[in-house]
Amino acid sequence: MTAGGTSFRSDGRDRCARLRAQRGVPVGGTSTVPGVYWLWLAGLAWTSIGANLLSFGMVWTATEYSATLAGIVLLAVTVPRVTLGLFGGAVADRIGPIRVMLASDVVMVSFTAAAAVAAYFFGPHPMLLIGAALVLGTADAFYLPAAGSVPKFLVPGAGLPRAMAARQMVFYFASVIGPGLGGVAVTAAGLPLSFALGAVGFTGMLLILLGVRRRIPTRTTEDDACRSQMLAQIRDGVGVILTEPLLRAVLVMTSGFALFVLPLTSIMVPVLARDRGWHAALAGTAAGAFSAGMAVLAVWVMWRSGAHRAGAAAILGMVLTGGGILGLAFAPSELLAIAAVLSAGLGAGLFSTHIGPLLVAATPPEYTARVQAVMMIAQAAPMMLAGPVIGVMADVVPVGVVVILWGVGAVTVALGALVSRPLRAARRPG
Repeated sequence: MTAGGTSFRSDGRDRCARLRAQRGVPVGGTSTVPGVYWLWLAGLAWTSIGANLLSFGMVWTATEYSATLAGIVLLAVTVPRVTLGLFGGAVADRIGPIRVMLASDVVMVSFTAAAAVAAYFFGPHPMLLIGAALVLGTADAFYLPAAGSVPKFLVPGAGLPRAMAARQMVFYFASVIGPGLGGVAVTAAGLPLSFALGAVGFTGMLLILLGVRRRIPTRTTEDDACRSQMLAQIRDGVGVILTEPLLRAVLVMTSGFALFVLPLTSIMVPVLARDRGWHAALAGTAAGAFSAGMAVLAVWVMWRSGAHRAGAAAILGMVLTGGGILGLAFAPSELLAIAAVLSAGLGAGLFSTHIGPLLVAATPPEYTARVQAVMMIAQAAPMMLAGPVIGVMADVVPVGVVVILWGVGAVTVALGALVSRPLRAARRPG
């Protein structure tokens, strides 16, 4: 296998990757998605809503102290994801994804329940917020890589496109519902209720994982032969991205998306809402509007397969997202502000639904997991920088100015992507 003219075949290392990719994967040409997958997906929806609810409640509570604290809370979530993500994926490969997911859920149920009690008796102390964010980010670093492999174990190859589309819709749905419920919860009873509902969300997935654990394999003897080659495999995965032009362009643009777009709902909307005197439920609705726009585009792509010129569509989506962020900065009313966030979500949906298939299609099969891990870090690392920077800036300059800068940044990334001919000319896979 070559990538950009450079060979990455590495004898036993790629054999190990293929063995892991084949391990426990259902075979056959059927496109039917088994019922056990829908059961697991229901648990994913439940726990994702709880996680989004908890995250919004934590950031909103932090803004009561300062925008800087809100940025620190986001930083505390993203640092473990960046520093431990590759290690979390390696652990899942060694002991099996089901064990990692079960352990992560047990930790989160126990911690969020204890945090709810602590917040009730001692109040929402900043150290509690930062500590909770660190625990949540650490659990994600192990849980997310493991969960990403579940569809491969449960669904036959021909059913994967439908299964993955449904999984993406679950994330959009949770991103719409979670912040709105988080706003209602924190308004009704403060941070203790947010932690308690977060514990309920993690408990739902824990119970479902206990039910399906026998359908997801743990490990095989081939893993033992491949353990010492883990670092070499990681190095090769990074190398294939850096030397394949389309993958490199997707990496750069995805990082720009994470830096200038993803902070919109996680910190910019809460900080702007606090500055303009909105109540928490309205701020949660505005944050949910972004994911609603993304969901609309996902439905369109599932129905019509998206635009034929996928690269150009992704670039256009980034431009539209930047325009929506700028619209939020200048919106004279709450309704128009929500409309601006919705339009940003439509653009983000156009971007993500077209850039994702390009990434998968351009990735050599034996490097799929490693490329996904690198892309996860490429999204988390900019967020690690953006949250604190936005928080500090919002305490120094008007919040609207910060939002304008980030909107301009999104448009600039899109215009810069026009320089990449492989991305600009990329066609829809298939």
